Amino acid sequence: MINLLGLSLGLTTVILIAMWVKDELSINRYHANSDRIYAVMTNHDNAGGIVTWGVTPAEMAEAMKAELPQVELAAGVSPFIKGMILDSGTDKLDAEGLFVDQDYLDMFSHEFIIGNRSKALLGINAISLSESMAKNLFGSPENAMGKSLKWQVFDFSNEVEVTGVYRDFGSLDVEKPEFLMAFPFFKAMLGDGAHWDNFNSSTVVLLREGTDETAFNTQIASFIKDRAKGSNVTPFVQLYADTYLYGTYEGGKVAGGRINYVWIFSGIALFILLIACINFMNLTTARSMARAKEIGVKKSMGASRMGIFGQFMVESLLLTLFALVIAMIAVSVLQPVFNKVTLKELSLSLGMEEILILAGFWAITSLVAGIYPSLYLSKFKPVQIMKNNLKGSVGELLARKGLVVFQFMISMLLIIGVVVIGKQVNYIQNQNLGYNQSHLLKIPAESIPAAQMNTVLDQVKEVAGVENASSLAHPLVGLSSSTIGLTWEGKNPDEQVKFENISVNMGLIETMDFELVEGRSFSPEFGEENTKIILNEAAVRTIGFENPIGQIVNLWGNDMEVIGVVKNFHFESLKETVKPAFIKYDPGFAQNIMVRINTADQQRTIAGITQVFQTVLGQKTEIAFMDESYQTLYIQEQRVSVLSEYFGVIAIFLSCLGLFGLAAFTAESRKKEIGVRKVLGASMTGILNLITLDFIKLVLISVVIALPLGWYFANSWLETYAFQTKLSWWIFAGSGLVLLVIAIMTVGYQAYKAASSNPVNSLRSE
Repeated sequence: MINLLGLSLGLTTVILIAMWVKDELSINRYHANSDRIYAVMTNHDNAGGIVTWGVTPAEMAEAMKAELPQVELAAGVSPFIKGMILDSGTDKLDAEGLFVDQDYLDMFSHEFIIGNRSKALLGINAISLSESMAKNLFGSPENAMGKSLKWQVFDFSNEVEVTGVYRDFGSLDVEKPEFLMAFPFFKAMLGDGAHWDNFNSSTVVLLREGTDETAFNTQIASFIKDRAKGSNVTPFVQLYADTYLYGTYEGGKVAGGRINYVWIFSGIALFILLIACINFMNLTTARSMARAKEIGVKKSMGASRMGIFGQFMVESLLLTLFALVIAMIAVSVLQPVFNKVTLKELSLSLGMEEILILAGFWAITSLVAGIYPSLYLSKFKPVQIMKNNLKGSVGELLARKGLVVFQFMISMLLIIGVVVIGKQVNYIQNQNLGYNQSHLLKIPAESIPAAQMNTVLDQVKEVAGVENASSLAHPLVGLSSSTIGLTWEGKNPDEQVKFENISVNMGLIETMDFELVEGRSFSPEFGEENTKIILNEAAVRTIGFENPIGQIVNLWGNDMEVIGVVKNFHFESLKETVKPAFIKYDPGFAQNIMVRINTADQQRTIAGITQVFQTVLGQKTEIAFMDESYQTLYIQEQRVSVLSEYFGVIAIFLSCLGLFGLAAFTAESRKKEIGVRKVLGASMTGILNLITLDFIKLVLISVVIALPLGWYFANSWLETYAFQTKLSWWIFAGSGLVLLVIAIMTVGYQAYKAASSNPVNSLRSE
């Protein structure tokens, strides 16, 4: 039963992780031409090092297709259209979508329900809707075709015709746009901003068959520099399907990403399965004495060693098959819970591929678990068995102890990992970001015309419970708009420094509770503020100002006076250092409204704000707390933390399950010895020590081996963060103590049972 339970639990975990890994490896890879679709990335060689972005000039796609024979198709894609209002005349809905070239539809395998995919976006005023959006706006995809729609974002608006409806993008797509519009209109919106120094879109290309990626990257290295004098940007292509898993860059080259978690969880699955197999091997070989007579009789009757070996392998195969069936049932039961934890839509379908994978798990597990016990048991000699002269070898004992040490070492590493990941996630969730997240609301503002912004803000401020409100052109949860257009007296003209550009309205600094180190914020009391600028501490250090207030910098050809310095605040993940940034007054362009509310009656306050949007703009709006938006930066870490806790508990349980079985068998095999010792006066403590000490020593050895390995792996993972928690000594000491206590409790139960048994019963002859 212990073997069956251990193998079932191990296989259940492996199947669940395999489903997750398969899904991760399938993201963006289902397209027919996925091996030829590439994303154009750009390396920006700044003063602080090379920064890699997936953004390009808006002219990039058209130029690459026209000038590079290796490019079969090329599409520009707008990366940021969110909060657009789609108005059908009867319904007005908030939607997220993309501006894309027609080539985008030709290179990807998105299915159209109605309309001609190859012509859907040829017109500049064309729009294609997702199936869900078509149903929400018009009742059905068929009703949507040919209908007119009005859209608005910021001060831009247009009337478009529905030319197609496509299936909703699925779980294997990173982006899930609710509409697609013609990219040429996006370029028209940019106007003079559509130049080679402005990075405001992304580009995907379909390379012709046989194109060498390395040679192509060499060829396009100067593509942007040839068109933008003084540019420091080098483009390169990366397989589009790889951008999901390999999205971390160092020095302009791929340096990992989510693929690290794929490897981590694949390793955890392997180790958990190994622990289950180790239990099988240990318990089977430990019970060898109980089956010695059976083997001796069979060999005396003419059974060969190969026959005995085959018998035990068949037993292993059958037991593993039963365990696999139980695991499949467990997976089907646990699947909804696992999907909730992983935020995925995983399902175990039994196609040919899945059946082959499961058969592989069964065969490998059976071999790993059964081959050593089968070889070991089949080598027994009948003469030794019949003379009762069969004793466990030193090698067998050492092997068994070594396997116990290995499985508890893995358990110890997992405990350390769980604690370190949890501590880091807690650290970043409670880190001072440079502003007060508490009771701060974030409301999308792209659909609000600039002329109505102050009206909306004034009415929001009048809602009971609102302490302050303002707007800004930045999400504050990632880079949004960076520029090299900020210069100052004494700046090296050959050195390019990128600054984050944050445009704000009056009162934003007060609403956010940014800390002013010196100077002042924007205020109507000082008249014209369009020529004023506020820097963060990182920008002041980068420029080298000793007394920044009153200094003049030049932004895009306009002189700006520095009126304030704010304490560094985080507008990216804590994996990144705080970058140089400037804040300028520009109320005409806003991505978000920020509202500070009190704690008196938050639900009533939020309802009042919602009513303002309904009354003034005639639309509903999405309202989120800023601390919740910030947590989206760490969804990966949060999922990893939760999953590692579950897997750590499973690994420890399996290890202790094996230890429990070994302790039980040890106590059973030594019951006569224990009976004799008790008759001769041995104490309860002495009997307990007799059984437990050997096992405790093995666990201690595991802890000693795991400590330096745990420190190395934990430190390596934490180095991926610019801001990281400390590796305190108690993490390692506490993890070892927890494992030791669990092991003592596991073995102690069997030891106490043996020590408290009546020696009369144990000394009776068969």
